[in-house]
Amino acid sequence: MRKYFPIAIVLAAFAVFAAKDALFPPLKVSETPNLSSGRGQGHKETVSGERVRQDKPSWFGRDAAESDNVVHGTISRGKPFFVEMQKAGVSPLDIQNLVQATRHIFNFKKVQPGQKYSIYADRQGGLDSLKFIVDQEKILNVAKVGATYQTRIDTIPFLYERFVTQAVINQSIFMSLQGLDADPELANRLAAIFGWDIDFFKDIRKGDTFSILYEKKVYENGRTQLGDVLAARIVCQGHEHNAFRYQSKDGLTNYFDAQGKSLQKSLLRAPLEFSRVSSNFSYHRFHPVKRHYAPHMGVDYAAPYGTPIRATGDGTVAEATRQAGNGNYIKIRHNSRYETYYLHLSRFGKGVRAGARVSQGQVIGYVGSTGVSTGPHLDYRIKTNGAFVNPRTIQLPSKEPVPPAEMGSFDKLKNACLVGLLDARIQNETVCLGKSAPFKPNRAERLF
Repeated sequence: MRKYFPIAIVLAAFAVFAAKDALFPPLKVSETPNLSSGRGQGHKETVSGERVRQDKPSWFGRDAAESDNVVHGTISRGKPFFVEMQKAGVSPLDIQNLVQATRHIFNFKKVQPGQKYSIYADRQGGLDSLKFIVDQEKILNVAKVGATYQTRIDTIPFLYERFVTQAVINQSIFMSLQGLDADPELANRLAAIFGWDIDFFKDIRKGDTFSILYEKKVYENGRTQLGDVLAARIVCQGHEHNAFRYQSKDGLTNYFDAQGKSLQKSLLRAPLEFSRVSSNFSYHRFHPVKRHYAPHMGVDYAAPYGTPIRATGDGTVAEATRQAGNGNYIKIRHNSRYETYYLHLSRFGKGVRAGARVSQGQVIGYVGSTGVSTGPHLDYRIKTNGAFVNPRTIQLPSKEPVPPAEMGSFDKLKNACLVGLLDARIQNETVCLGKSAPFKPNRAERLF
C-alpha cells in the first residue's frame, strides 16, 4: 500500500483542483441595482513602500461596466464577517487580505447585524473592491491596486434641507409635532434650549404657539436625519421667547436671545434628571434622624440607589471625601462666587478627586445613603459669596453673551432666521424652505 500512497496524493490534488469552483464559487451577479456614485480619477499611490501606477479608478464609485460582478448584502445575525464573505463568493485568501488591509482603520470582528455591503469582482472572479456601511454617516471603501488593497473611510454624501414647523398648541408641543408628522425629538430639543426659563410641564398652556427652524440631513439613499435647530420661538402665556444658534469665532456654539444674551446658565437648576424633592431648603426644619429643629441648607432629591449625579456647572473639585454626617460628598468651586455641594453619595464618579476639573453635566457620583440619612437621596447645596442659598429659587447666572465685536454677524444670522420664524399667521404646518447644492461626496454646505 505504501508504494501507492504518492499516486493517491496526486489524484486527490487533481480532484480538488477540478472542484475548486464548487468549493469556492466566484462572485455572482446580483440583480440589485449597483450603488455606485461616480468615477474616481487615476493617480499614483504609495502602497507598502512601493510606487504602484493606478491605471483605473481605485475607490468605490466605479461604474458597473468596470466590474462584471456585484453582490449586495447585509450582515446576518450570528454570522461573522468571514462567513458572510464566503457566502457572497469571496475566497478565503481574499478575505484574509481584506481584513489585513483594513485592520488599521476598521475591525471586521466587530461587525453588527444589519450593516450593508457591496462587493465588486474582477473579470477573473476575485475581489476587486468593497463598499461597507460602517454606520449611518460613514462608509468603508476598499479597492484593489496592483497586488494590494487601498482603504479609507468616507462620509456618506448628504445635503441639508431647512424646514419650519409651527403650530398653535392644543395639548402639548409633543402632541402638536405628532399631529404635523414632524420629528417628536424636536420637543426634546426645545426643552433643552428653553428649559432654563420655561417649565414645559407646568408653564405651557393651550393657545400658546411655537415655531422651529431646523435642518435635516438627506443622504443619497433617501435616509433623513434630524440636524440642528437653527432658531426657535415660543409664545408662552403672552411672553415671547426666542433662541438663535450661533457659533462664535472661538468655535463655541450656543443659543442666544434676540439681544445676544446666552440662554444657557452657568449652573443647572438640578443635579439629577429624574427625582422628586423630599425636603426643601429651610432655616427651621425638623431633622428626621436627630429629631430636633435645625437649618437645612440644601434641597434633598429622593432617587434610587445608583442614580447618576451631574455637576451643575464647570469647575474644580475642591473636596471629594467622606465625613461622618455628610457621608461621601463632593464640593466643587465654580469661580470666586459660586460653590456647590453633593452629599450622601454611594460612590464617586471616575476620575473625581480633589483638584480635578469637571464640566457641566458630567457624572460626578451616584445617589446613596451614606452618613446621617434615612434613605437614598442627594442633598444638593449652593453657596454664593460664602453663604448658603436656596438652589430652587436662586437667579442662575447666564453664560457669556455674544462678544460685542461679533454682534454684527449675530444680527445678520438672526434676521435671516426671523424671516422664516416670524409669520404673522401661525398655522399648523411644516414647510420646506429650501436645500443646499446637489450632492457632493464627503462634503455638505450649510445654509447658514
